[in-house]
Amino acid sequence: MASKRSRLLFDILSHYDLYGTEIDIMKELKKEKVWLVQNKKTKERYVLKRLSEDKTNFPILLHSKLYQERFHVPKIFQTKTDQYYIHRKGHYYYLMDYIVPSGMKPSFQQRIEGLARFHAHSLFADWIAPRPSSFLEPKDVLSAHRQKAAQLEEQAKAIDHGDALSHIMKQMAWIANQSYAWLEKSNLADFCRTAKERKAICHGDYNSNNLLLAKNREIMMIDFDRAYYGLPLDDFRFLLVSLMKNPKNDAVKRTRLLFALYFSICSLYTPYKSVYAADAMFPHVFYSETVGREKQKQVLHSPSSLDLLTRLAEQETKKFAFLSDFFKSEG
Repeated sequence: MASKRSRLLFDILSHYDLYGTEIDIMKELKKEKVWLVQNKKTKERYVLKRLSEDKTNFPILLHSKLYQERFHVPKIFQTKTDQYYIHRKGHYYYLMDYIVPSGMKPSFQQRIEGLARFHAHSLFADWIAPRPSSFLEPKDVLSAHRQKAAQLEEQAKAIDHGDALSHIMKQMAWIANQSYAWLEKSNLADFCRTAKERKAICHGDYNSNNLLLAKNREIMMIDFDRAYYGLPLDDFRFLLVSLMKNPKNDAVKRTRLLFALYFSICSLYTPYKSVYAADAMFPHVFYSETVGREKQKQVLHSPSSLDLLTRLAEQETKKFAFLSDFFKSEG
């Protein structure tokens, strides 16, 4: 006998003209959230997703708009009544194509290109319900930046022992403060105003798992559950950090490529390169590593910690030097 969950899923699928005698729910890809479904006759596969009501239907409507604009997302299906989702028991359910993976991860170049294309395409004349109450103001962006710089300053003071770690912490705090100073000089206010006028949308979780390289070599973006109206700078920063988490990566090479590719594709934000550069100067990777270790009460002075922080600091210093020159050339 089918479980209550299975009966509910079959009921949802029936609204897409897919009935229990014709389909198999093959696998639960994510517990109580994502299922792989197959049509028994055609062998076509689909992904059925569940989204909590507290997140609203915004991610589904965004996905549908991107698909309508022929952006590279999986096909999203409409029900028999031309709806993009079914609302049941405090959740939204929606159906999309299953993307057959190639077995390879997209390159970092493809990840940069994917984000740039998303920012260039996710601009719509009308707000997608529910309309946001507000965008971040310049003072909010500066305040958040200032708070992180202050945290690094406090950490540097707390371990001021004149040793190698103390020197590294002071250096990173100095870079953080310089980044803040450059951000104050940038055209941040105009950038914030423009993003709001354009109704800019952020993916919110742009990691390597949410850009798929399909078997047919197409690049597909997925998972808009955390998408929101906001400054595209947030996604750009998130990508920058993910591209530089490994201290073995060439910081300057990757930063240069990120700026070159992103703005060549998403040229509408080219006037605000100085904002992106000033924010990117901040030692984001070093900051997240030290703050994370502090929260977990891990010792920063251990040989392994010191070795990692030294390599990250070297990476951040090279990135800062490159971006300082870049900022001046843009300013």
